[in-house]
Parts: sequence; C-alpha cells; structure tokens
Amino acid sequence: MEQSKLEKLKNKLIADAQAEAQRIIEEGKREAERIIEEARNQAQRIQSEYRAKAKQEASEHIRRQVSLRELEARKAILAEKGKIIDEVFQKALAELRQRDLQSGFSITWKLLLDAIETGDEEIIFSTEDRKALPQDFIERLNRSLRDLGKRGEVRVSDTTHNHGGGFILRRGRTETNSTFETLLAMVRDQVESDVAGLLFEDGEVK
Repeated sequence: MEQSKLEKLKNKLIADAQAEAQRIIEEGKREAERIIEEARNQAQRIQSEYRAKAKQEASEHIRRQVSLRELEARKAILAEKGKIIDEVFQKALAELRQRDLQSGFSITWKLLLDAIETGDEEIIFSTEDRKALPQDFIERLNRSLRDLGKRGEVRVSDTTHNHGGGFILRRGRTETNSTFETLLAMVRDQVESDVAGLLFEDGEVK
C-alpha cells in the first residue's frame, strides 16, 4: 500500500480511537484501580498476619508477597489494556467494512487499481462480497485497467476467503493478500503505540 494511503488510514484509526474509546478506557481504568487496591489490601493482610513473627523473616516474606501481588496486578492491568486496544481496532475494521459496502465497494475498487499489475489476475472475494458486488463492477474495473494500459481481463475466482472485506489477488501461483484484516494488521504495527498513547497515560500496551 502506498505511504499516503497508510498515513490516511493511520490518521483515521487515531481519530476513531479518540472518538470511540472513552467508554472502554474508563471501564479499563476502573478495573485497574480495583486490582491495585485489592493488591494493596492483600499486602496489608499479609503484613498483619506475620507481624508476630521474627522481624527479618516477616519482612522478607511480606516483600515477596507484595512483589508477587504487584506483579499479578500489573499483568492484569496490561491484559485489560490489550483487550481495549483489540476492541478499538476491531471497531475500526468493522467501520471500514461497512463504509466499503455502503459506497458500492469504492475502497476495494481503489485497492484493486493499485494492486493489479498485469490486468489478467484472479480476484478472490469473501462469499458475502461476491453476492453484494455490483453486477458491472468487474466490467468497469477492466475498462479502467485498459485505460491504464493493462490487459483488462481480471475475473472473479470461484474460490472465496473468510476474512471479511477486501480481497486476495491471484496470478498463477502468486497471491497478494489485500483483505481489510491483513491491511489493518499492517497498519496496527505502525500505529499501536500512538493509539496506546491516546488511551493510556503511560502509553503502555503490553
């Protein structure tokens, strides 16, 4: 995908994260506070229980117990943050898919024009997209490809994929995966830290 398209999708994801993640992050923060408070209370109970024992032994045991509870709390918090990030990207994927369907596959159209090299490739859609595809979609696509100096002989494969929106482009034994799920995963690698910075004060995800 061209850098400009990646940048646009990056900006879109960040904007969506800001707009939609508030409810999710508040719930995550409440859960994080609960876990930390529970760890503190547990540490206090341990301290009281072993106070009667020798100071050195009790102190070491408490230190180990508190460290263990703090580690458990940290793991729980990080796991909750990971879930929040996953939900943000799942919402972005669902919105991308919905926009493509509502626009008559305009996003898929642009991706195809960028991805097709020779004009005689085979396009693998999902079963749902094959049914929803406008009847003249491939005909118009081939005309546009011929205008670009390509063969204009692409066809829809009888094979389907199960990755939601987007497509897989096949030519011979070579396949190019341009499903929305795959493209978003590529973008996620680049922008996840930025999204985490918007959602969490420490910017840490996992």
